[in-house]
Amino acid sequence: MLCLAFYYRPTDAKSTNITELSLPQSNSDKGENHRIQELEQRLENLEPSDPITILDSPFPFEKGTEEHFPSDILPISEVLKEGSKIPFKIIKSEPDYIRPLYEEHWQSKYGRWSYMPSRIHYALHRIFPFYAIGISAEYDFQHNVGISFNTEMNETDLDLYIVIFQTDITDVYTKGNQVVVVGSPKRTGVEVISIKTGDIFPSNKEKFLLIQLATNGAELDYALIGYTPPDFWLKQKQKANEIEKSKKD
Repeated sequence: MLCLAFYYRPTDAKSTNITELSLPQSNSDKGENHRIQELEQRLENLEPSDPITILDSPFPFEKGTEEHFPSDILPISEVLKEGSKIPFKIIKSEPDYIRPLYEEHWQSKYGRWSYMPSRIHYALHRIFPFYAIGISAEYDFQHNVGISFNTEMNETDLDLYIVIFQTDITDVYTKGNQVVVVGSPKRTGVEVISIKTGDIFPSNKEKFLLIQLATNGAELDYALIGYTPPDFWLKQKQKANEIEKSKKD
């Protein structure tokens, strides 16, 4: 409600009073307020509320990665020499794909993928690992990287999907908590590959997996992701059955 002051001279002319009347907002006022709120929300979706410098990940769930970073990191050359070469499956390959500077669904009116620090985070990297273990997480991931692909659910043989931009992938090696994806850099293209978590044997399952993109023994990029065992879905099914059983007892 807007409060407007009206002056009037009462019948008793000895004094002058001010009467405050409350008038309802006009439709145009309500529309303007709604527009202002909408713009404020879009601004909040775009940038931090305060002018700050962000050096680590902009995502709250990735804060404090230092304590989970694997401590027994080997040179890539050593992983290639002493590690295990593991099979990978090409899920998607578009050799001429060009990463867009901007996509329609990143617009601030949608809000879900428009936060600038996260957009810059994705733009800075070309390798992105992902587990398809949640519909919402999968939906967000594919919209953030701008690539859609099919995933599978196997109760005892979980896949680790890896999206790689501007690289022709040739081999994948692993040793300890490291997974090294080997390829040749190029100006265009995207590949989505999958590897089996059953082929990875972390030296410390409490630490992250270090996924490295490499060429000629040198690191081009890297990403971190927690280790999830191959029987993830089987355990989820067993837990659901136990909960259902407890409800009946």
